[in-house]
Amino acid sequence: MRRPVRSKPRDCLGMQRSLGRLPAPLRLIASTTVQWVESLRALGEARYRPPVQVIELAPERIEELRAFLAKDPVQNLYALGALEEHGLAVGVDAPVGAFALLDEGRVIGAVVLGGRGGITMPCVFDPGAAAELGRYLVGQVRIRSVLGERSAVDALARAAGCGPARWSRPQRLFAASADDLGPFVCSGLRSAVPSDVPDLLQMTIASIKESTGEDPVAGGSAVLSRRVEARVAAGRTYVLSEGGRLIVKIDVGVRSRHGAELEGLFTVPNDRHKGHATNVLGQLSRMLLSSIKHVTMRVEEKDNAIAAVCRKVGLTAMRPQRLLVIG
Repeated sequence: MRRPVRSKPRDCLGMQRSLGRLPAPLRLIASTTVQWVESLRALGEARYRPPVQVIELAPERIEELRAFLAKDPVQNLYALGALEEHGLAVGVDAPVGAFALLDEGRVIGAVVLGGRGGITMPCVFDPGAAAELGRYLVGQVRIRSVLGERSAVDALARAAGCGPARWSRPQRLFAASADDLGPFVCSGLRSAVPSDVPDLLQMTIASIKESTGEDPVAGGSAVLSRRVEARVAAGRTYVLSEGGRLIVKIDVGVRSRHGAELEGLFTVPNDRHKGHATNVLGQLSRMLLSSIKHVTMRVEEKDNAIAAVCRKVGLTAMRPQRLLVIG
Protein backbone atom coordinates (compact mmCIF):
# COMPACT_ATOMS: atom_id res chain seq x y z
CA MET A 1 0.00 0.00 0.00
CA ARG A 2 1.43 3.34 -0.98
CA ARG A 3 1.80 6.03 1.66
CA PRO A 4 0.17 9.37 0.87
CA VAL A 5 2.71 11.99 -0.10
CA ARG A 6 2.70 14.99 2.23
CA SER A 7 3.00 18.26 0.41
CA LYS A 8 5.51 20.75 1.77
CA PRO A 9 4.06 24.04 3.05
CA ARG A 10 4.40 26.74 0.47
CA ASP A 11 5.74 30.19 1.22
CA CYS A 12 4.07 33.25 -0.22
CA LEU A 13 6.34 33.23 -3.26
CA GLY A 14 5.40 29.63 -4.04
CA MET A 15 1.75 30.49 -3.64
CA GLN A 16 2.09 33.39 -6.03
CA ARG A 17 3.64 31.09 -8.66
CA SER A 18 0.60 28.83 -8.41
CA LEU A 19 -1.88 31.63 -8.94
CA GLY A 20 -1.52 31.48 -12.72
CA ARG A 21 -3.29 28.09 -12.79
CA LEU A 22 -6.43 29.45 -11.09
CA PRO A 23 -9.48 30.95 -12.81
CA ALA A 24 -9.39 34.74 -12.99
CA PRO A 25 -11.93 35.44 -10.15
CA LEU A 26 -10.19 33.04 -7.78
CA ARG A 27 -6.79 34.34 -8.85
CA LEU A 28 -7.81 37.88 -7.78
CA ILE A 29 -9.06 36.67 -4.38
CA ALA A 30 -5.98 34.52 -3.80
CA SER A 31 -3.61 37.29 -4.83
CA THR A 32 -5.25 39.70 -2.39
CA THR A 33 -5.03 37.11 0.39
CA VAL A 34 -1.34 36.49 -0.28
CA GLN A 35 -0.60 40.21 -0.16
CA TRP A 36 -2.56 40.54 3.09
CA VAL A 37 -0.64 37.66 4.71
CA GLU A 38 2.68 39.08 3.53
CA SER A 39 1.80 42.51 4.91
CA LEU A 40 0.83 41.06 8.29
CA ARG A 41 4.08 39.14 8.50
CA ALA A 42 6.15 42.21 7.62
CA LEU A 43 4.23 44.31 10.14
CA GLY A 44 4.80 41.73 12.86
CA GLU A 45 8.51 41.60 12.13
CA ALA A 46 8.77 45.39 12.19
CA ARG A 47 6.87 45.74 15.48
CA TYR A 48 8.46 42.88 17.33
CA ARG A 49 10.83 43.99 20.08
CA PRO A 50 12.24 41.88 22.87
CA PRO A 51 10.49 42.72 26.16
CA VAL A 52 12.11 45.38 28.34
CA GLN A 53 13.19 44.43 31.83
CA VAL A 54 13.98 46.23 35.07
CA ILE A 55 17.00 45.20 37.13
CA GLU A 56 18.95 46.54 40.09
CA LEU A 57 22.26 47.71 38.67
CA ALA A 58 25.39 46.13 40.08
CA PRO A 59 28.34 48.38 41.04
CA GLU A 60 30.35 47.26 38.02
CA ARG A 61 27.78 48.93 35.74
CA ILE A 62 28.24 52.40 37.23
CA GLU A 63 30.00 53.77 34.13
CA GLU A 64 27.15 52.56 31.94
CA LEU A 65 24.71 54.36 34.23
CA ARG A 66 26.82 57.51 34.24
CA ALA A 67 26.97 57.49 30.45
CA PHE A 68 23.17 57.28 30.26
CA LEU A 69 22.66 60.09 32.79
CA ALA A 70 25.28 62.27 31.08
CA LYS A 71 23.12 62.40 27.95
CA ASP A 72 21.11 65.03 29.83
CA PRO A 73 23.53 66.32 32.48
CA VAL A 74 21.46 69.39 33.40
CA GLN A 75 18.40 67.36 34.39
CA ASN A 76 20.45 64.60 36.00
CA LEU A 77 23.06 66.66 37.89
CA TYR A 78 21.77 65.59 41.30
CA ALA A 79 21.93 61.90 40.43
CA LEU A 80 25.35 62.30 38.79
CA GLY A 81 26.64 64.10 41.87
CA ALA A 82 25.34 61.39 44.20
CA LEU A 83 27.12 58.72 42.14
CA GLU A 84 30.34 60.74 42.09
CA GLU A 85 30.36 61.16 45.86
CA HIS A 86 29.11 57.77 47.01
CA GLY A 87 29.55 55.34 44.12
CA LEU A 88 26.97 52.65 43.35
CA ALA A 89 26.01 49.78 45.64
CA VAL A 90 23.21 47.25 46.08
CA GLY A 91 21.14 46.17 49.05
CA VAL A 92 19.14 47.87 51.76
CA ASP A 93 22.17 49.65 53.23
CA ALA A 94 23.40 51.14 49.94
CA PRO A 95 24.04 54.91 50.25
CA VAL A 96 23.26 55.18 46.53
CA GLY A 97 21.63 52.48 44.43
CA ALA A 98 19.90 52.35 41.07
CA PHE A 99 17.37 50.36 39.09
CA ALA A 100 17.51 50.47 35.31
CA LEU A 101 15.06 49.83 32.51
CA LEU A 102 16.83 47.76 29.86
CA ASP A 103 16.03 47.22 26.21
CA GLU A 104 18.16 44.47 24.69
CA GLY A 105 20.54 44.94 27.61
CA ARG A 106 20.89 48.69 27.01
CA VAL A 107 19.89 51.23 29.68
CA ILE A 108 16.95 53.31 28.44
CA GLY A 109 15.73 54.61 31.80
CA ALA A 110 16.81 54.63 35.42
CA VAL A 111 15.83 55.56 38.94
CA VAL A 112 18.63 56.53 41.33
CA LEU A 113 18.02 56.04 45.05
CA GLY A 114 19.69 57.90 47.88
CA GLY A 115 19.36 56.23 51.25
CA ARG A 116 17.34 53.40 49.72
CA GLY A 117 14.35 55.58 48.92
CA GLY A 118 15.08 58.51 51.20
CA ILE A 119 15.34 60.43 47.95
CA THR A 120 14.17 58.73 44.76
CA MET A 121 15.18 60.31 41.45
CA PRO A 122 13.53 59.06 38.25
CA CYS A 123 15.96 59.78 35.40
CA VAL A 124 13.61 59.37 32.45
CA PHE A 125 11.13 61.64 30.69
CA ASP A 126 8.69 59.06 29.32
CA PRO A 127 5.91 58.68 31.93
CA GLY A 128 5.37 55.10 30.74
CA ALA A 129 8.98 54.21 31.48
CA ALA A 130 8.78 55.97 34.85
CA ALA A 131 5.66 53.96 35.68
CA GLU A 132 7.42 50.72 34.71
CA LEU A 133 10.24 51.56 37.11
CA GLY A 134 7.74 52.52 39.81
CA ARG A 135 5.90 49.19 39.57
CA TYR A 136 9.18 47.34 39.98
CA LEU A 137 9.98 49.22 43.18
CA VAL A 138 6.83 48.03 44.92
CA GLY A 139 7.82 45.86 47.87
CA GLN A 140 11.53 46.51 47.34
CA VAL A 141 11.97 50.16 48.32
CA ARG A 142 10.17 52.32 50.86
CA ILE A 143 9.90 55.59 48.99
CA ARG A 144 10.03 58.62 51.27
CA SER A 145 10.57 61.38 48.71
CA VAL A 146 10.68 61.72 44.93
CA LEU A 147 12.58 64.45 43.06
CA GLY A 148 12.79 65.10 39.35
CA GLU A 149 11.01 66.07 36.17
CA ARG A 150 7.35 66.58 37.05
CA SER A 151 5.62 64.08 34.77
CA ALA A 152 8.17 61.36 35.65
CA VAL A 153 7.75 61.99 39.40
CA ASP A 154 3.97 61.80 39.13
CA ALA A 155 4.01 58.61 37.03
CA LEU A 156 6.53 56.81 39.24
CA ALA A 157 4.78 57.75 42.50
CA ARG A 158 1.40 56.67 41.15
CA ALA A 159 2.69 53.32 39.84
CA ALA A 160 4.66 52.61 43.02
CA GLY A 161 1.53 53.09 45.10
CA CYS A 162 3.08 55.78 47.28
CA GLY A 163 0.94 56.83 50.20
CA PRO A 164 -0.50 60.31 50.73
CA ALA A 165 2.00 63.09 50.15
CA ARG A 166 2.87 65.22 53.14
CA TRP A 167 3.58 67.93 50.66
CA SER A 168 4.12 68.32 46.97
CA ARG A 169 6.28 71.18 45.72
CA PRO A 170 6.13 72.19 42.04
CA GLN A 171 9.53 73.53 41.07
CA ARG A 172 11.38 74.94 38.09
CA LEU A 173 14.93 73.93 37.21
CA PHE A 174 17.21 76.82 36.24
CA ALA A 175 20.54 76.24 34.49
CA ALA A 176 23.50 78.19 33.14
CA SER A 177 26.88 77.69 31.51
CA ALA A 178 29.81 80.10 31.68
CA ASP A 179 28.73 82.07 28.60
CA ASP A 180 25.28 82.79 30.06
CA LEU A 181 26.29 84.77 33.14
CA GLY A 182 25.71 88.45 33.65
CA PRO A 183 28.22 90.87 35.24
CA PHE A 184 27.39 90.12 38.88
CA VAL A 185 30.23 89.63 41.35
CA CYS A 186 30.64 89.68 45.12
CA SER A 187 34.15 90.02 46.47
CA GLY A 188 32.95 89.39 50.02
CA LEU A 189 31.66 85.89 49.32
CA ARG A 190 33.61 83.27 51.28
CA SER A 191 33.43 79.65 52.40
CA ALA A 192 31.69 79.18 55.72
CA VAL A 193 33.81 78.20 58.73
CA PRO A 194 32.86 76.25 61.88
CA SER A 195 32.27 79.44 63.87
CA ASP A 196 29.48 80.29 61.38
CA VAL A 197 27.47 77.16 62.22
CA PRO A 198 25.21 78.68 64.93
CA ASP A 199 24.12 81.53 62.65
CA LEU A 200 23.84 79.18 59.65
CA LEU A 201 21.58 76.87 61.64
CA GLN A 202 19.20 79.72 62.41
CA MET A 203 19.23 80.86 58.77
CA THR A 204 18.53 77.30 57.60
CA ILE A 205 15.61 76.98 60.03
CA ALA A 206 14.16 80.28 58.83
CA SER A 207 14.60 79.27 55.17
CA ILE A 208 12.77 75.96 55.66
CA LYS A 209 9.94 77.64 57.57
CA GLU A 210 9.48 80.17 54.76
CA SER A 211 9.50 77.44 52.12
CA THR A 212 7.38 74.73 53.73
CA GLY A 213 5.52 76.39 56.57
CA GLU A 214 6.88 73.71 58.91
CA ASP A 215 9.27 73.95 61.83
CA PRO A 216 12.22 71.66 60.99
CA VAL A 217 13.39 71.54 64.61
CA ALA A 218 10.05 70.89 66.28
CA GLY A 219 11.41 67.52 67.36
CA GLY A 220 14.90 68.78 68.11
CA SER A 221 17.70 70.48 66.21
CA ALA A 222 20.40 67.80 66.45
CA VAL A 223 19.84 66.26 62.99
CA LEU A 224 19.66 69.59 61.17
CA SER A 225 22.65 70.90 63.09
CA ARG A 226 24.76 67.91 62.04
CA ARG A 227 23.73 68.46 58.43
CA VAL A 228 24.77 72.12 58.56
CA GLU A 229 28.08 71.18 60.23
CA ALA A 230 28.78 68.51 57.61
CA ARG A 231 28.25 70.93 54.73
CA VAL A 232 30.52 73.51 56.30
CA ALA A 233 33.20 70.87 56.91
CA ALA A 234 32.94 69.75 53.27
CA GLY A 235 33.30 73.31 51.96
CA ARG A 236 29.77 73.24 50.54
CA THR A 237 28.37 76.39 52.18
CA TYR A 238 29.21 79.96 51.15
CA VAL A 239 28.28 83.10 53.06
CA LEU A 240 28.29 86.86 52.81
CA SER A 241 28.72 88.86 56.01
CA GLU A 242 28.27 92.53 56.77
CA GLY A 243 29.06 94.29 60.01
CA GLY A 244 30.17 91.06 61.62
CA ARG A 245 26.94 89.15 60.93
CA LEU A 246 25.87 86.75 58.19
CA ILE A 247 23.33 88.16 55.77
CA VAL A 248 23.32 85.64 52.87
CA LYS A 249 24.01 81.91 52.61
CA ILE A 250 24.00 79.46 49.72
CA ASP A 251 24.85 75.75 49.51
CA VAL A 252 26.34 73.50 46.85
CA GLY A 253 23.95 70.56 47.06
CA VAL A 254 25.94 68.20 44.84
CA ARG A 255 28.94 68.52 42.57
CA SER A 256 30.48 66.25 39.93
CA ARG A 257 32.59 66.49 36.81
CA HIS A 258 29.36 67.33 34.95
CA GLY A 259 28.29 70.30 37.06
CA ALA A 260 26.93 71.51 40.37
CA GLU A 261 23.45 72.04 41.76
CA LEU A 262 22.99 74.99 44.11
CA GLU A 263 20.35 75.25 46.82
CA GLY A 264 19.39 77.01 50.01
CA LEU A 265 19.89 80.60 48.80
CA PHE A 266 18.66 82.73 51.71
CA THR A 267 18.96 86.39 52.67
CA VAL A 268 17.98 87.57 56.15
CA PRO A 269 14.74 89.59 55.88
CA ASN A 270 16.20 92.97 56.91
CA ASP A 271 18.82 92.82 54.14
CA ARG A 272 16.62 91.88 51.19
CA HIS A 273 16.02 93.95 48.03
CA LYS A 274 19.59 95.25 48.06
CA GLY A 275 21.02 92.98 45.34
CA HIS A 276 22.95 90.76 47.75
CA ALA A 277 21.38 87.47 46.56
CA THR A 278 21.97 88.39 42.90
CA ASN A 279 25.64 89.16 43.49
CA VAL A 280 26.21 86.06 45.63
CA LEU A 281 24.57 83.73 43.08
CA GLY A 282 26.47 85.38 40.23
CA GLN A 283 29.82 85.16 42.03
CA LEU A 284 29.44 81.52 43.09
CA SER A 285 28.20 80.48 39.63
CA ARG A 286 31.19 82.19 38.04
CA MET A 287 33.60 80.48 40.46
CA LEU A 288 32.14 77.03 39.82
CA LEU A 289 31.85 77.42 36.05
CA SER A 290 35.57 78.06 35.78
CA SER A 291 36.06 74.31 36.27
CA ILE A 292 32.72 72.64 35.43
CA LYS A 293 30.24 72.94 32.57
CA HIS A 294 26.88 73.50 34.23
CA VAL A 295 25.31 75.12 37.26
CA THR A 296 21.68 74.46 38.15
CA MET A 297 19.24 75.50 40.85
CA ARG A 298 15.74 74.29 41.67
CA VAL A 299 13.29 77.03 42.58
CA GLU A 300 9.75 76.56 43.87
CA GLU A 301 7.14 77.79 41.41
CA LYS A 302 5.69 80.14 44.02
CA ASP A 303 9.06 81.75 44.79
CA ASN A 304 9.01 84.55 42.26
CA ALA A 305 11.76 86.50 44.02
CA ILE A 306 14.40 83.75 43.74
CA ALA A 307 13.28 82.95 40.17
CA ALA A 308 13.84 86.62 39.29
CA VAL A 309 17.33 86.46 40.83
CA CYS A 310 18.17 83.38 38.74
CA ARG A 311 17.02 85.02 35.51
CA LYS A 312 18.89 88.22 36.29
CA VAL A 313 22.13 86.31 36.88
CA GLY A 314 21.70 84.49 33.56
CA LEU A 315 20.19 81.13 34.48
CA THR A 316 17.49 79.85 32.11
CA ALA A 317 14.29 78.12 33.18
CA MET A 318 14.20 74.49 32.08
CA ARG A 319 11.62 71.69 32.54
CA PRO A 320 8.98 71.73 35.30
CA GLN A 321 10.05 69.72 38.35
CA ARG A 322 8.47 68.35 41.51
CA LEU A 323 9.62 67.42 45.00
CA LEU A 324 7.21 64.96 46.58
CA VAL A 325 7.52 64.05 50.25
CA ILE A 326 5.55 60.98 51.31
CA GLY A 327 3.76 60.40 54.62
